[in-house]
Amino acid sequence: MFNIQPKSLATKLIAVTGGTIALVLLASNFVLISQSEDRVQSLIRNEANSEARAIANEVAGAVGELASAARSTAGIIGKAHEGGFAERKSVIDLLKVNVEKNDFAFGSWFAAEKDTYDGKAADYVANTEFGGAKDGTFNPYWTKGADGISFSTFESEYDAEFYTLASKSGKGAMTAPYLETGTGKAISIASIAYPVMSNGKLIGVGGVDVRLTTLAERVSQLKPFGSGRVLILTQSGKWLVAPRPDLAMKAYDGTGAEVIEAALSSQTAGIIPDLTMADGESFDRVVYPVALPDVNTTWVVLVDIPHSVINAPIKEQTFMMVVGGLIVLAAVLTGLWLAVRRFVQKPLSGLVGDVERLSAGDYADPVSGQERTDETGAVAKALEGFRHQLADTKRLEAEAESQRQMTETERTRSEAERQASGALQRDIVARLAEGLARLSSGELSYRLSGEFPGEYAKIKTDFNSAMASLEETIQTVNASVANIGNGTNEISSGATDLSQRTEKQAASLEETAAALDQLTSQVNSSADNARIAAQSVGTASDDAVKSGEVVQKAIAAMKGIEKSSSEISNIIGVIDEIAFQTNLLALNAGVEAARAGEAGKGFAVVAQEVRELAQRSANAAKEIKNLINASEAQVREGVDLVGKTGSALEKIAEQVMQINSLISQISSSASEQAVGLKEINSAVNQMDQVTQQNAAMVEEATAASVSLNEEAKTLQSLVARFRTAQAQQAAARQPQRAVQAQAQPTAAVRRPAPTRAIPQVAGNTALALDDWEEF
Repeated sequence: MFNIQPKSLATKLIAVTGGTIALVLLASNFVLISQSEDRVQSLIRNEANSEARAIANEVAGAVGELASAARSTAGIIGKAHEGGFAERKSVIDLLKVNVEKNDFAFGSWFAAEKDTYDGKAADYVANTEFGGAKDGTFNPYWTKGADGISFSTFESEYDAEFYTLASKSGKGAMTAPYLETGTGKAISIASIAYPVMSNGKLIGVGGVDVRLTTLAERVSQLKPFGSGRVLILTQSGKWLVAPRPDLAMKAYDGTGAEVIEAALSSQTAGIIPDLTMADGESFDRVVYPVALPDVNTTWVVLVDIPHSVINAPIKEQTFMMVVGGLIVLAAVLTGLWLAVRRFVQKPLSGLVGDVERLSAGDYADPVSGQERTDETGAVAKALEGFRHQLADTKRLEAEAESQRQMTETERTRSEAERQASGALQRDIVARLAEGLARLSSGELSYRLSGEFPGEYAKIKTDFNSAMASLEETIQTVNASVANIGNGTNEISSGATDLSQRTEKQAASLEETAAALDQLTSQVNSSADNARIAAQSVGTASDDAVKSGEVVQKAIAAMKGIEKSSSEISNIIGVIDEIAFQTNLLALNAGVEAARAGEAGKGFAVVAQEVRELAQRSANAAKEIKNLINASEAQVREGVDLVGKTGSALEKIAEQVMQINSLISQISSSASEQAVGLKEINSAVNQMDQVTQQNAAMVEEATAASVSLNEEAKTLQSLVARFRTAQAQQAAARQPQRAVQAQAQPTAAVRRPAPTRAIPQVAGNTALALDDWEEF
């Protein structure tokens, strides 16, 4: 039944169709499985978020109860203190209620500010019964242990976290968890504290200690999704409920630390994918932040979702989809095989038989299957038309053979006509080639002769016309070239003479310009020297004036010295009088000392020393007075000499100023002469430049005329190659023309006369005159 040939069209069609369906099923299953995986993963993560939210609400509720109790206790203590009836015993009893009524409470306490609660700290020093610490501060503390509730006190720690968080912020706060070992067993504890205010003033901090170990035990017993787990991180990023016991109260340092940090800082939920448990099972970790009420603290709840929870339903659905796809593929392939066998194999087998019959030359029977309306019927109809065409092939071959014979006859006739036309064309080309050869040799009198049949007659007419036109043109060019040669000879000769005279004139102007330039330089140098001399004389005049001023100042100083000397003489006179009075007093003192006898001996010695000192002072004053008198005479003499010096310097200054005026006039005149010479020199230089330019232009014109003469000769030699009928006729008359040319007189030619240089007279520049003579 299933006769399948590997190379048949039906087998290939079934294979391609089956493979396509298999690929479509595979792709659709892959898409559906991926979507299912995403949906299952999304549903499980949503459920994990819901589970985390519920756990977070439970943790927040448990902590919130204790926070509410601590807040209420702080408020009651503050109001009682404001009313003036907050006795220590009442506060201690109030704190005990918090420990008794809350399962998660480990302790309840109150820490008073120093000497602010009741002012009786000195009366309750180390009095534990009334909550007095060692210094009497009211610090009561109730704790819950294995043996029940116990009461104690603690020392004031105003820098501790449980106190500063609430006292500085003025709000409720929760400390980071820590281990309490006072009960003999390590217990995780966190303190919830509230500030206690009375009349707007802080009187202490009250709070409750939360037993986090109990909370952690309850949370660790939760198993979401059967094999999942719930973990908790505190506000400091440390494990409260850890995956392993040895990680308790240690910082989180695993994969996804940035997600944990974002949850703690901005309360942003997230997920940490593809983690691995200790047993090797992979899981995803949902991160959910928990804002603890009224304590300004955020914890993080972690829910671990094993991948097996997600993969189990996906595997089951994948198996069902694969089995269903295989069943669908088998059904489709069976139906396709039946359809191909009925609608493809049988019709194609009939068509193959008809084609084999046509290829064998049997065109009698029609092609089967033409009644079908599908593609097979269309192919059968096309084969039927092909059969008719093959039947007409023999008739068409006979007609083609007859046509071939007719074509061969026509080709033979055309070949004979072509050979005759070729012979005539070769004759015409040979005669035309001879005319062109005569033209290339320069013979313009040659003309084509003989018969040029048919359309070749125009070639003969055009060639003879072209030769006649070219002969006339060459004759005209030859005459023009002769005239141009004569003109260029005369221009070249005149340009050469003009170039020589221009060069001589340029040399004369250049020498004149050099002489003027040297003279201008000398005048400029004289002007500069006169200007420098004027400046030097001006400087000397200024120095003379300044010297006069210095002399006047010296005279004034001498007069001041003279005045000071007279004043010093007066002072020396006063010193002399003082020495005289001192001497007199010393004498009187000596007399009185002599009268005193032995008692006045010492005083007599002092009086004697004073007398000697007064005598020396008087002698020194006389010597100074003599020196001052001598100095005064010398100063007067110096004043006279300085005065005479000043007069002499004033006369010198006047004479220097006169010299300065004269030199300034000389410098001005020299400058004006230098300006005039510069203008003359500039004009001569311009003339020199113009003459040099003219000389250059004349040389260029001379070169151009020479070049033009050479070109004219070249053109004449080229034109002379052509031989015209008129030139041949003129050749006979050439000797007679030469004789007539020798008999004619020589034409007048302008030749330049020698240049006569006029020497410089009365400051004028030498001029070059060009005289022309005709001879």
